[in-house]
Amino acid sequence: MGCHGSPTCQIEFEDAEGWLIGTPNRGLNHMFTFINTSRVGTAVQGVAAAERAFQHSLWYCKERRSMRALSGAKEPSAVADAIIHHPAVRTMLLTQKAIAEGGRSMVYECAMLADKMFDAEKAGDDAAAKHIDERLAFLTPILKGFLTEAGKEAADLAIQAYGGHGFIKDNKVEQVFRDVRIAALWEGTTQIQALDLLGRKVMLQKLKPIAEHCAALRGLCRPLLFSSERGLRTRAWSLLGHALEWQLLTYRIAMRAATDKEWIAASSVDYLMYGGYVTLAAHWLRMEAAAVRARSAGDGAAEERAFYDAKVHTSAFVFDKLLPRTRSHKASMLAPISSVMAMDPAHFSFDHAQ
Repeated sequence: MGCHGSPTCQIEFEDAEGWLIGTPNRGLNHMFTFINTSRVGTAVQGVAAAERAFQHSLWYCKERRSMRALSGAKEPSAVADAIIHHPAVRTMLLTQKAIAEGGRSMVYECAMLADKMFDAEKAGDDAAAKHIDERLAFLTPILKGFLTEAGKEAADLAIQAYGGHGFIKDNKVEQVFRDVRIAALWEGTTQIQALDLLGRKVMLQKLKPIAEHCAALRGLCRPLLFSSERGLRTRAWSLLGHALEWQLLTYRIAMRAATDKEWIAASSVDYLMYGGYVTLAAHWLRMEAAAVRARSAGDGAAEERAFYDAKVHTSAFVFDKLLPRTRSHKASMLAPISSVMAMDPAHFSFDHAQ
């Protein structure tokens, strides 16, 4: 389908002889010693696809002209306004930008944690290495699951921004979608990442990782809650509310799963996506705070100030348009699972041979 630069193929070993590596029946556990790092690498694929999709889309939307902006002509000397002036197009572009730049920040955090873990191991500080490894293990399925799904969305939006031209191979944007589609499959599908997050990383560790993560989010918000910048202050309160709600949702799922284990599997994907949007918003809040500080310092050329302004504007978009998606994920993860599990497998279709 895509990703043709990868030597992906089907291999038949037939009568080949294999040798056991590691302890019997502990293969998956051994594999996880390296798979966290490789899964972060797959998350990078989603971010890279979002960035490429954004660059393609931005160029096209600045060049393509159609109609006049609803608020009045933006380029009166031209035959029509560039489509970047239309709200629906801007929504697509800002979504791509938010995913690409916010996702990059999320990946940087995990890369930094991996470096710190290796440094702690080298220094013989086993306690510090273990703590960082647990933090990295919690974040990894969020990055791998959420950022590959978000990368798919960004690539799909590029096709949409091009309109019919996006469906034509010569314009290259359809290749971005075909290439990134595998990212949500290999190194563990999104559904497996969700089970890993909610089942292994949260429930099996008695909710400790989510408690620590939400505590870190509250720590990020606390100094910004009474900022002189109204927008920054408002978004800090919003993130604080989502951090508290995320932890509360975890408790509610844990209580329901105590009597029905299917709750974990049924709610896990929504749980992962909820966490992904909250974590993305947290990184944008951090970037906005840094941009506000730099802008307030008054240093730098006009171009640098415009760069900081763009960060603030994009952060506002994330909180206004993307973070509210958590509401639907919340409703879905708390909805009764009887509608998911009640139907007899034989009743899924009556048109095909059973």
